[in-house]
Amino acid sequence: MFWAGLFALLLLAFTAATGTLANADPLPRERQLSITMPTTRVNLSAKFGETSSYWGGLPHSGLDFDGDTGDAIFAVAGGVVKEVGMRGSYGRTITISHSDGVASMYAHLSATEVNVGDQVFAGARIARMGATGNVSGSHLHLEIQLRGVPTDPYGFLFAANPGRVSDPPAWACRIYSC
Repeated sequence: MFWAGLFALLLLAFTAATGTLANADPLPRERQLSITMPTTRVNLSAKFGETSSYWGGLPHSGLDFDGDTGDAIFAVAGGVVKEVGMRGSYGRTITISHSDGVASMYAHLSATEVNVGDQVFAGARIARMGATGNVSGSHLHLEIQLRGVPTDPYGFLFAANPGRVSDPPAWACRIYSC
């Protein structure tokens, strides 16, 4: 057990120093987005694909981050602000276009701090958390969309290759017409 632990520690130190395994990446560097978390606290209250009568029995189309009204919301990647405004049950929203048909949508905001056409970078403060639209409390609903169809934000934010967008699941294609 001691030797296995020592080996793991040495392997970790080697990869941190050389970046050999830590930087393994199938995507060309010029096409990979720089990614940050949308909130300072990561406490997920609903995940992508969960079903509930709260969403009309449909699968949940994003990740919900719990927080307090007024908490800062940050752009998960750099891009151009394409939409700012009220959007039905999503309440106050911001949509940012990234590259290759990828967009991020932030919903239930109490306030926005960007305008359509603004260029933003990963980590830029863009809004304040709120409880607008169809909600049970203050939170951020984050969607990652590929050509307008929601895809799993969890993989986009937390995968070994952050910034890589997976294809939308079949249920999303049925709802959003892929």
